[in-house]
Amino acid sequence: MKIKVYAPSFCSFKDIDEKGYMILQEGAVLNDVYKNLRIPFILRKILFATVNYQHSDMKERLKDGDVVSFFSGLAGG
Repeated sequence: MKIKVYAPSFCSFKDIDEKGYMILQEGAVLNDVYKNLRIPFILRKILFATVNYQHSDMKERLKDGDVVSFFSGLAGG
């Protein structure tokens, strides 16, 4: 399945193509995206993700065409 990923700048982009898509196995969950991006476990506490612009937890099951975005809880403003 193919999902669009808006990843943080410090992660690994190895599994994301030039258009921002990641290929995952059917039945993948949001935690699989974190693993493919090689986001350190400690940063997972301050980084949260949305699936299709809705706040989601690590067990959220993904579907083909989903959009995953990441945000830091430490952003200023």
